[in-house]
Amino acid sequence: MTLYEKLFDLKYKQGVPTYELTHRFPEHAHRIHEVALLDIPENTLKELIREKKTLDRLVSLKKQFRK
Repeated sequence: MTLYEKLFDLKYKQGVPTYELTHRFPEHAHRIHEVALLDIPENTLKELIREKKTLDRLVSLKKQFRK
């Protein structure tokens, strides 16, 4: 299980809040915040995220985990 899979499971399947995940895994705060952004619709992400590389990564993660 990858780190993203573990974070996704904790956040969306077990209901652990983002702040609790950040407290448990402070060294992975950036990835936790990316997982938290997966709940936002893609059109809104495009408005919020200006970096193409970051946006592409989030869209890819969103497609991977929302099957």
